[in-house]
Amino acid sequence: MRAARARSPGAEDYILAGRALSLPSFVATLVPSFFGGTLGVGEYAWRYGVSNWLVQGVPYYFFALAYAVWLVPRVRARPGLTIPDHLEACYGKPAAVLGALLVFVLASPADEVLMLGTLGRWATGWPLASCVTALAAGTALLLWRGGLRADVGANRLEFVVMYLGFAVILPFAFTAAGGFSGISAALPREHLAPLGGQPPSALVGWWLIALWTFVDPGFHQRVLAAKDERTARIGIAVSVAFWCLFDSMTTSAGLMARARLPDLAEPLAAYPALAEAVLPGMLKGVFIAGVASSTLAATASTTLLAAVSLGRDAAGRLAGIPSERAEAWTRWGLLASSALAVVLALSLPSVVALWYMVGSCVIPGLLVPLVASYSQALRIGPKAGFLSSLAGVGTATASWALGSEAPFLSGLAASLVVWALGRLTARPAPARP
Repeated sequence: MRAARARSPGAEDYILAGRALSLPSFVATLVPSFFGGTLGVGEYAWRYGVSNWLVQGVPYYFFALAYAVWLVPRVRARPGLTIPDHLEACYGKPAAVLGALLVFVLASPADEVLMLGTLGRWATGWPLASCVTALAAGTALLLWRGGLRADVGANRLEFVVMYLGFAVILPFAFTAAGGFSGISAALPREHLAPLGGQPPSALVGWWLIALWTFVDPGFHQRVLAAKDERTARIGIAVSVAFWCLFDSMTTSAGLMARARLPDLAEPLAAYPALAEAVLPGMLKGVFIAGVASSTLAATASTTLLAAVSLGRDAAGRLAGIPSERAEAWTRWGLLASSALAVVLALSLPSVVALWYMVGSCVIPGLLVPLVASYSQALRIGPKAGFLSSLAGVGTATASWALGSEAPFLSGLAASLVVWALGRLTARPAPARP
């Protein structure tokens, strides 16, 4: 609430917190909000073991550092507050509206509210639908007045609690599972293999989905919200180190959950079930707070981003809403983004499945035109930019609906073909300020 009262009027302050984030604030908001999927990590580690680090960790470190080196100066050099603003500067209004709708889906907090709903059901015994709906509504209420400032204010506490929670459970779980020898003996052999028993194609697919980092609106938002370029670049590097530490903690906990609870009926609840099995009463609460903290951070971040994309960037452009009313439209977007999250979470109640479906279908529609927009050598004309985006998302979604094992590759290939034709047949229009 104090963060909300401290903000200035206007969309820039609501979306980017006045472009004044210091290095500690930048790291404290980026680390928990980008990690977010803690229960999903537990589900993946329970199912596939140490491959969690290779699949859900390493590619994101790599692409985050590439973003810091190559994209940060380019993103900050461009005017505008959001990804659709940058798309419009290069490709025009149709591409910006399409990009806004894609960001709206990509930023949907469906996976986060599913994880929080699962925790809420475990803690209260309420039906999953009630927990998911209540948590989505509460997040929208938190952001209603304060925007990014309210989010960052909460992130500072969430950053500390997420590490504290796992620091509490690891010693108890390690002892309960019988130490290194007990864990090794209890785990299926493939859980200690790099691929976790999955085919190499699965590894390739997840690494491609990690390109999500380049089009992630949360990365984009926080890079623009940093007080200067140096803060953003150093902040990403520091955040990678913290993610590496947290991945080691969460993967270890997932392995111990599999060793201690091999017959778990609901892998998404691996961490709460492990806490129930090994922790005394008071420490269960500390651990659950740690699991929930990064997920709460990600929920607030993605809810706000989805609301901005739908209210300001899509509906605002289509309706010709003046900039001074953008904040009000964004607030109504909070309700729509929360509603979509509830529908998706209850329709596909697996975090890993949600990640794969949304990443595979949406990223191919954003990746090529957005990356090309930041390089004069890669840029294409407005019509080609729009069609490249449309071909990427359309082909990927159709491939996924038809049961293809590689919808991401199909969409990316289609987007690249249109991009290549655009480079051959037309001179790109200069970016508009």
